[in-house]
Amino acid sequence: MRKAKAIGITAILALGSFYLVSTGTAKPLAPALKVAVLVSDSGAISFAGPIQRAAARLAVSDLSDSGSSVRVNLSFFDTGDTNEERSRAVARIVSSDSDLVIAPIESESASILISQSAKFPIIAPMTLEDDLGSDSSKPWLFRLSASPSQESFALGEFISQSKPKNVLIVTGPAPVNKAQQKSLAFGLAMQGVRVSTMNIKDTKAIGRMKPDSLVLLSMEESIPFLNAMADWVEQIPQVFLVPSNSGDYSIYPWARSLVGATSISPRTTVTPSFKTDLSKALGYSALSGARGSLVLNLGQRVYEAIRLAATAYAQPKSDTAEGLRANLAGTIKDGKPLFDRNGFSKQIEYSVYRYGASGTFSLKSSFSPN
Repeated sequence: MRKAKAIGITAILALGSFYLVSTGTAKPLAPALKVAVLVSDSGAISFAGPIQRAAARLAVSDLSDSGSSVRVNLSFFDTGDTNEERSRAVARIVSSDSDLVIAPIESESASILISQSAKFPIIAPMTLEDDLGSDSSKPWLFRLSASPSQESFALGEFISQSKPKNVLIVTGPAPVNKAQQKSLAFGLAMQGVRVSTMNIKDTKAIGRMKPDSLVLLSMEESIPFLNAMADWVEQIPQVFLVPSNSGDYSIYPWARSLVGATSISPRTTVTPSFKTDLSKALGYSALSGARGSLVLNLGQRVYEAIRLAATAYAQPKSDTAEGLRANLAGTIKDGKPLFDRNGFSKQIEYSVYRYGASGTFSLKSSFSPN
């Protein structure tokens, strides 16, 4: 059940900003697990909403088909596009008496969820800022993807393999990018690499630099930067991007300037059956290319979050929030703990992507920073 038209997924599955879905015909031995899913139906990342909904439903359907004793009730809540709308969505979640929440894919909504919600476990399928949930002595937020600091550490290890002498880190205004800059610069400096840092707006000063390697830590600011600096970027021997600026740039005349640029992203293993099912659920004939990869990664992690919640709920003492939290904290995957004591994932590998002349990237290899 899986895919969506480019990044403009319109009315697929759009049945309102909040509704309840119950799936499962087996007679459960215990009450249903009530899972709230914060989805992005509004704003710049509204393409994600249909993917989140479809993947969550897929997980519930597959649980039912497998004969699982756990029946899952899904509630979907649109995060909206303002802090006021996000707060209203969180308030509805708290009043819905949910057992567990699947976190949104951006940190602003997740921060409101964690600060305003009652104590129930939260599973994050995508990267969220490091300090979310840090005030608790027990992890209530469990991350299936790398945090920005983990990504920075991995990127530093990856860059150091090429033994650069002089790395320039160009950073956008977002707090998460600034935090990445500090940790990445420190990590590279500890390995003897000379590091310079510049604000992405300082294009004149950047243009005078002649680094061995460029690291672009930015989000939507990447496009105007590359538009203005294409000729300069093309002269840099090595260019490294992060997931937030690893877009499909094929429509831009400067796409060739990124030939050979490298991006790493937390690796997600997508099964062929999931790819087929998600394509059907979203109304696509196939999921391929850069956009297809992003859709599949998001969908697979939402799917895994629902399955992980059901597994924890099937264990003893899951009838309380604390019991369900403890079961999640003790999750074992491939014989090893999935989470550390703070809820961060301990099992992260990275996919390595390389840009071609068309302005799109393709998978080249994998990388483990451990």
